[in-house]
Amino acid sequence: MARYRYPCTGPVETEGFEHFVAGQLGPARANLKAFAGELGERFGARHLALVNSGSSANLAAALALAERTGPGAHAVTAGFTFPTTVSSLRTAGFAVTVVDTEPGGFCIDPEAVRRALRPETRVVCVTHFLGFPAALEVLLELARERNLLVLQDACETMDLRIGGKPAHAYGTLATWSFYHPHHLSSFGGGAVVCPDASWQRVVESVTHWGRECTCHYDPGACTAPPGIHHNFHYVRMGHNLELSELNACFGRFQLRKWEAHEAKRHAHYATLYEALRDERGLTVYAAPRDNGSPFVFPFTVKTGSAAGLAERLMGRGVEVRTLMGGAITRQPAWKDLPHDGLANCTALAEASLFVGIHQTLSEEDVAAVARIIAEESRR
Repeated sequence: MARYRYPCTGPVETEGFEHFVAGQLGPARANLKAFAGELGERFGARHLALVNSGSSANLAAALALAERTGPGAHAVTAGFTFPTTVSSLRTAGFAVTVVDTEPGGFCIDPEAVRRALRPETRVVCVTHFLGFPAALEVLLELARERNLLVLQDACETMDLRIGGKPAHAYGTLATWSFYHPHHLSSFGGGAVVCPDASWQRVVESVTHWGRECTCHYDPGACTAPPGIHHNFHYVRMGHNLELSELNACFGRFQLRKWEAHEAKRHAHYATLYEALRDERGLTVYAAPRDNGSPFVFPFTVKTGSAAGLAERLMGRGVEVRTLMGGAITRQPAWKDLPHDGLANCTALAEASLFVGIHQTLSEEDVAAVARIIAEESRR
């Protein structure tokens, strides 16, 4: 197994957690309720359901959307996305078409979406890939024209803002991930951000076996029949996707450091960008302005081989990754999905790599990575 001097992420900080957890573990779901409330306050997300991973968030969201659309619905998503985004839509019963990204960009092309629409299209799944914002305002206008639901896979970002407002304030549902390399770690977890209580009720039900009872998060709104079977009244197909109490506690512990962690991520991105922006052999991408931090630092090789550069970088101890394996239809599991050719997505994937900007990395290591990338890109 490769050992990197400069990894994409370092160990998540745990110092002090033993004292925090000792004082916070208590009644059942106490940390779940507290974490939901603290996330809602920090990110302006009043209605959210906590789940055990970003993938589970996408599954719960897809099942909730399918309940609203009914059977036989079609969804459109992007070539750059995570496999469980697609598998969640398919599990929920959607036919899925994959479309290209914007020229020179990482996110779904609104015009490609328009071309892929069918009479039965009901959902557009927008992945803010690598934490870069999709053209959400254009996509929302298209959604209004065609009465489409919009799912935002925001698992690689959290504090993304569109037009000065949180991205989750737009569209239908948004998903977050608290996987440890992401912006906020609960050592496994995620959330579905909902626009109102009615959507939250469905998502919470899907997450809790399909039951109607809401006493675990809002007893006053519970409509399950009274009696001895109150907690066991199932109204839809569901799963056990709930975040654990211990993971919620660790998420709360990490959330207290949010501002400091985001400041480090922005600083790391700026270090890499300023060091590499004038390298003739590379294309680098400015961070979104007045926005949440990207997930990682991507760069594109203008001439020569990205694979060759990756091999040289790894030989010098720099961990690099491809753009999540490239277009999703290049993966064996999804090779038969209909798509539009994905020319932009494929070209960018074949020439691009990324390195980490995680808050656990030191400024010295990030500066060293920038220097090594510059040196190796000139060879």
